[in-house]
Amino acid sequence: MRLALALVVVAVVADVAHADDRALKPYAGQIVLTPDTPPASFTELPAFLKTAYDKSHHYESLKWDVNFVGVLAKPADKVTLIVSDPAAKPDAGTGEMVTMELATTRQVVIGHFKPTKAAGFAAGKTYAVTLVSGKATLAKAELVLRE
Repeated sequence: MRLALALVVVAVVADVAHADDRALKPYAGQIVLTPDTPPASFTELPAFLKTAYDKSHHYESLKWDVNFVGVLAKPADKVTLIVSDPAAKPDAGTGEMVTMELATTRQVVIGHFKPTKAAGFAAGKTYAVTLVSGKATLAKAELVLRE
C-alpha cells in the first residue's frame, strides 16, 4: 500500500448550534474536495460547502494539494479516508493510493492530503475518494488531477 500523505489536518470544531447540523444535511454522504482551506469554525462550514460543492461529486484540481470536508451519511467515531485508482486490478495491490484514519466531529471530517507522482498519481486519471467505517461507505467523491 502506497501512501501519498504529506500532511493531515483534522480540524476539531465545537460549540455549534443544531441549526448548523441541519444546514449540513444536504451534504450527507458527500466529500467536498477543494484546494481552499476549510474554515476553522463549524458555523462557517455550511457556507463553505455551498460554494465548493459539486452536485456531480466530481472534482478536478490543478493544485496537487487537496483539502476535503466529508459529511458522513451515518454516525461514526473513526473513519478511514481511502483514495484509490478504480482502474487498478484488485489482486495487484495497487488500488489504494492513500489511506488515513481520522476522527469525526458531529459527523464531519476535515483533512488534507497531497498526491504525488512518486506515489503513483498521474494527471488526467480519475481517483475514487471514500470515507469508510468498517465495510460501510459513509461518503464519497471523485477526483481528477490536472496539470
